[in-house]
Amino acid sequence: MILYDEIYFEINAKGAKADIKKLESFIRSGELDDFFDADSEYINHDDAFDGNDGESALVFTNDDMGIEIDEFDTDEFLELFCKAARALDVHGTLYDIDDNEFSFTSPKGDPYYYDSSRHTVFNDELDEAAREEEVDDEADE
Repeated sequence: MILYDEIYFEINAKGAKADIKKLESFIRSGELDDFFDADSEYINHDDAFDGNDGESALVFTNDDMGIEIDEFDTDEFLELFCKAARALDVHGTLYDIDDNEFSFTSPKGDPYYYDSSRHTVFNDELDEAAREEEVDDEADE
């Protein structure tokens, strides 16, 4: 998807603190400069980040302060970003001034992403249990 004029984003990453630090280093490294200047103000840590070596989270967002661009290719951006964040669970939304929106998810261990709007699962555990019951019912018949 191509976004135009101004972009907005909110990307959430969750995982080991060491992996969160690696993602933060990647963001600050200038690797995203072909897309926009990744200001350090866009990086926000959760409360557990400072006193914890376990799980932590990072939110990468421009807080509804648009970044002016001519055009923004979400696929190119996410291929690079999700590859760098492959050790983390990542999901987010990218949108432009015309409210064209792209939501994505990139599970831990996967260097790629998928369009969240095409994969809607309300409750993973309940849906999985229902699928198992359906298979059992079919086997009983």
